Amino acid sequence: MFRMTTREIADLVAGELHGPGDVVIEGVRSLEAAGPKDLSLLAKQSLQAAAAQSKAGAIVTASKIEGYGGVQIVCPDPELAFASVLEKVYAARFPPPTGISKCAVISPGATLGERVSVGSHAVIEEGAVLGDNVTIYPMAYVGRGVRIGPRTVVHPHVTICEGVEIGSDCLLHPNCLIGDEGFGLIQREGRSVRRRQVGGVRIGDRVEIGGFCSIDRGMMEDTVIGSGVKMDKHCHIAHNCRIGDDCVLVAYARLAGSVTVGRGCILAADVGISDHVTVGDGVMIGAGSALMSDVKSGERVLGAPARPIGEAMRIMALEGKLPEMHRTLVQLKKEVESLKTRLEKTP
Repeated sequence: MFRMTTREIADLVAGELHGPGDVVIEGVRSLEAAGPKDLSLLAKQSLQAAAAQSKAGAIVTASKIEGYGGVQIVCPDPELAFASVLEKVYAARFPPPTGISKCAVISPGATLGERVSVGSHAVIEEGAVLGDNVTIYPMAYVGRGVRIGPRTVVHPHVTICEGVEIGSDCLLHPNCLIGDEGFGLIQREGRSVRRRQVGGVRIGDRVEIGGFCSIDRGMMEDTVIGSGVKMDKHCHIAHNCRIGDDCVLVAYARLAGSVTVGRGCILAADVGISDHVTVGDGVMIGAGSALMSDVKSGERVLGAPARPIGEAMRIMALEGKLPEMHRTLVQLKKEVESLKTRLEKTP
């Protein structure tokens, strides 16, 4: 059960406490739904009027709220501060498995660090190496020779195939698939011949991989995911892709084979990138875009095919006028034909 005093919360987030420090907080809720034992967040100063009416026992805010009667914890970045509290709430509400379950299947040839937890019916194969404080949830699979860094958490039904290396402090959500064979085919005489993928997957530190994501192993060299990368659910990374540090991939982002993405890029929902495309550092790709050619660092693109965002927005604006433009064109065509007919009849 989560339970902290307002003083403990202020100390945790290095915030300035306004009000008593002994108020007990047992939950987190929105401004509208919070009660006397809840902590809430004022993320936008435009909502100060709503915050003043809130029944929350305490609020994390960037500046003092006039008219609010509860405890205020003032921080320069309240959203980041609130995220630290949510980590505590999550740990209390969703405690991980501890120790080694008697129902886990662990090869004698696997190496487990200190304080490793393995849940029921999880499988750890020959030659796997798990660092200190790694958590493997029930029914996860860790293949032969897999290496997992300290404090990484692997949720239920995750499959980690042979030849995968995962760094420290990573989080793999349920049902993701790491290191499966890529979709490598050769077309010969109308038939598809499989080209085996014998590389691996290397994942850096602090990487988060959402549920139902898939990352294929490389054909000969490894598929590489940089440190700090965050993937939403249902993303697909094909063989031999290289994703730079601190990129964000939103749901249904898809990369074909041998795509290179630079550092700090954002791929919005449902983005697709064609094979062998190179994306520079800090690029933002808008939702639903289809990227078929290289993009230079710092650019913002949108559309299918993707274009510079300003050009894409102008095209979208024109698309809304197409029916009117078509009617005008038809009318002009009729007038031109009428004029042509009259001219032909003129002696």
